[in-house]
Amino acid sequence: MASGDIQSDESLYPIAVLIDELRNEDVQLRLNSIKKLSTIALALGVDRTRSELIPFLTDTIYDEDEVLLALAEQLGTFTQLVGGESHVHVLLPPLESLAQVEETIVRDKAVESLRLLAPQHSTTDLETYFVPTVKRLAQGDWFTSRTSASGLISVCYARVSNHVKGELRQLFKSLCQDDTPMVRRAAASKLGEFAKVVEADYLRQELVPLFNNLANDEQDSVRLLAIEAGIAMAGLFRHEDLEQQMMQTLRAATEDKSWRVRYVIADKLVDLQKAVGPEITKNDLVNAYCSLLKDPEAEVRAAAASKLKDFCNNLPTDTREQVIMAQILPCVKDMVGDMNQHVKSALASVIMGLSPILGKDNTLEHLLPLFLNQLKDDYPEVRLNIISNLDCINEVIGVRQLSQSLLPAIVELANDAKWRVRLGIIEYMPLLAGQLGPEFFDEKLSSLCMSWLTDHVFAIREAATNNLKKLVEKFGRDWAQNTVIPKVIQLAREQNYLYRMTCLFAINVLAEPCGQEVTQRMMLPTVITLASDPVANVRFNVAKTLQRIYSAIDQSTLGSQVKPCLEKLNQDADHDVQYFANEALEKILAARFSLNNYDKEDSTRTLMSSNFVALEELSEFLDLQGRLDLKSLALQTLLSITASKEGRHLILSLPNDDSKPSLLSRVCHLIFEDVQESIRFDSLLFLINLTSDNELSILNHKQTSITNDFWLQLLKRCIDDRQYEHADAGCKLLSNITSRTITIDQINEFIDHLDKNDPSWFDHLIQAFSTIDYNLKKNNLDYLSGVLVNLTQSKVIRERLRSNEHLKRLLCFTDQNHSTIRRGSVACILKNCCFDHESHEKLIHDENDNDEFICALLLPLAGPTADELTEEENEQLPIDLQYLPSTKQRESDRDIQQILLETILLLCATKPVRVYLRSKQIYYIIRQYHQQENLDFNSSRTCERIIQILIGDEDYYVETDNLLELNIPDNLREKFQEIDKKEEAENIIDE
Repeated sequence: MASGDIQSDESLYPIAVLIDELRNEDVQLRLNSIKKLSTIALALGVDRTRSELIPFLTDTIYDEDEVLLALAEQLGTFTQLVGGESHVHVLLPPLESLAQVEETIVRDKAVESLRLLAPQHSTTDLETYFVPTVKRLAQGDWFTSRTSASGLISVCYARVSNHVKGELRQLFKSLCQDDTPMVRRAAASKLGEFAKVVEADYLRQELVPLFNNLANDEQDSVRLLAIEAGIAMAGLFRHEDLEQQMMQTLRAATEDKSWRVRYVIADKLVDLQKAVGPEITKNDLVNAYCSLLKDPEAEVRAAAASKLKDFCNNLPTDTREQVIMAQILPCVKDMVGDMNQHVKSALASVIMGLSPILGKDNTLEHLLPLFLNQLKDDYPEVRLNIISNLDCINEVIGVRQLSQSLLPAIVELANDAKWRVRLGIIEYMPLLAGQLGPEFFDEKLSSLCMSWLTDHVFAIREAATNNLKKLVEKFGRDWAQNTVIPKVIQLAREQNYLYRMTCLFAINVLAEPCGQEVTQRMMLPTVITLASDPVANVRFNVAKTLQRIYSAIDQSTLGSQVKPCLEKLNQDADHDVQYFANEALEKILAARFSLNNYDKEDSTRTLMSSNFVALEELSEFLDLQGRLDLKSLALQTLLSITASKEGRHLILSLPNDDSKPSLLSRVCHLIFEDVQESIRFDSLLFLINLTSDNELSILNHKQTSITNDFWLQLLKRCIDDRQYEHADAGCKLLSNITSRTITIDQINEFIDHLDKNDPSWFDHLIQAFSTIDYNLKKNNLDYLSGVLVNLTQSKVIRERLRSNEHLKRLLCFTDQNHSTIRRGSVACILKNCCFDHESHEKLIHDENDNDEFICALLLPLAGPTADELTEEENEQLPIDLQYLPSTKQRESDRDIQQILLETILLLCATKPVRVYLRSKQIYYIIRQYHQQENLDFNSSRTCERIIQILIGDEDYYVETDNLLELNIPDNLREKFQEIDKKEEAENIIDE
């Protein structure tokens, strides 16, 4: 295909560029072009795609593996781009070539695409084009093509003529008997799938002998796949035919010389049991299972042990108890003392399931001693697995029988050196509590639960507070105020401030189940007292606690105690305390206002009622068919009301009347359906004003009539309609309603709704945001970045950004050629993506190792490196940071600078990234940035922390490579915080 032909048409010039990229020496350019094949095909049209593009791709099939992989994936979705199912066969030649390459993942992807295309062929085309392709692959000289053919025979077999079916069966037989083990392995893996489409007669005559041969192959990798296929085939036979056809081979597999084959049998034994039926299970599988439980290989014993409960449940009911007691239980008794911890752990996770099967007497006599032994096992996982399944034995004999051995095991697990083991026993404590009852629990375990509140690991303390909530819900308020709350309040007098904070965290979760009376009488005085704590962290957590529990406090107490306390904290010397106190005050006042809970005079209530009537009358003018002048005047009045916080509260407090449209639903209709542009814009402004307070986000007001469908429609209008004249206002509104005060559950619910109703919304959003001048009405879409920032609270969105190269499209927006809103929001997005420390390496090591991510963070912080750094230092930097000209200016916005620095500091948490940052010598950029005059205190301190990490030696005695997971002793943590406060105070004095 000549690129000159394309270039002659100006409209196809971009396509010519893409086709040139397909020939480019740069692998990345070729890969990018392959990923845009659908764009090329759409522009060329179906005729030119078939006659030019597909032959061109077939001729250039020899390339790097990643390019071929992308090509194999793309071609599987090309049916409509070549003219529909009548022309789908033109895609077979390039995929046939790809199915023969050496790289396994490319072949597998090509076969996957061919399997997708097979059902799209008509019956005639299947025999004319697809079957010959399969034959050529199956008869190829290289084993690579023959392995690919194994996966294609079953997808076309059912729809071809009898003559062709015979040829396909013969091809499959030849693949099963191939000299190359890799081909036999591929055929064995598809034997079960092929058996499901082959006629019953041929199944017995042809496939069973093939199975027997493969199950006795000299290669264990072939045998294990054959056995797995055989188990799938067993379900296709009548039970009376199985013994004659397959059981001899399957029985032999349980004693195979390779432990991997025996492992497959153990892992799939329950599936085989269901396939063969009760008679063969009793005669054959019970003995086989017992031999697997005694297998010399630990992995096989562990796999068999994990199937104990399911295997016993599926035994014939008339002989189940006898078989278990006589044959299986002796093996189980031996396994309790097994030398391998994984075997014992697997057994402990299911052995309790035998209790309901065997009944009370057998459990007491035979199983109880085993449970008691496992509760004393040296390995904590074994003890944890027994405790986690106590509900099974509780139904049969009651857990009291275990109490004497249970308590020591629990105490030992609760004090285990590994914090994850301690966390595990905490999670099972509510289950134990329900089974043991409050008296036994108070006597034996109550003190243990309280001791977790002072654990040195925060995750344990947090889990302990949630555990208390579940216990209170189970045992009731009286138990809480007599047993739990006094001990929680006692933490408020501990010297360690972390324990005082744990007291507040516990009150946070206990207020709801304990109710108003207990909260006010017992817990609120402690919270008020801690408002005078010398540690700022405790004081601002007091504000957060009051915000959390205010709904459990009556109005008079709110006014007489809570409000004065928060007002005092609002004047605190610490900025964080002020912030959270102010937030709590606004939240409490907003709730009181919206619920009409102010303790005011009757005249005030009358005024509120009259305001509601006036607003309802005003909304009547917002009719689509109403007079333009009245609609405009009504909207202007509403806009003036939303200019104040009280007005916004008033509108959101309007009672809903299902008999007529609400004010908000009328405004929503105007946004999309009114014929007048000014009305549509004013309606958008009204909602923007209404959502300008974070605490008043409409998504948090379930009583409003605006549904997620409206937000989806608005988002689609902003990103899909390039002619939408109010896209910027729409994006601002979307940014408001996804603001930070929405819970993560609401964010995820919103994302789920978008995914369900428009699966490609996120791709369109990224495309719209990253395309300059995307909106043809001169809207810049900067506020889309605010939407993205808010959505990246969800891990789902952060993972989606990191995949499909979405994040790379945002990196260019950190430089100063773009607005402050866009630069700042993109910086926040990059920072949010770095909170998932497990993805750090993926962020900085892309497929081409071109340092894009770190350069996007550093370029705004870098000055003219050509002037500031030596030639030797320049040469050590990433190439995009080398020799920056004298005109290069650093980011001017201090907040954006701080966000970028904090992002780099987050990246420094993981050891591989620290090694990478040192290798790229980013220290030089940070050093020069730190040497600026008038650098603010926060940026300077963050710089110093980064520099200390980069120039320091790695401590090989530290237990973890992730600095975020380090456990810092409390005394050192307090010392560091005091130093930080002292430095900040000295800086304020200097300023």
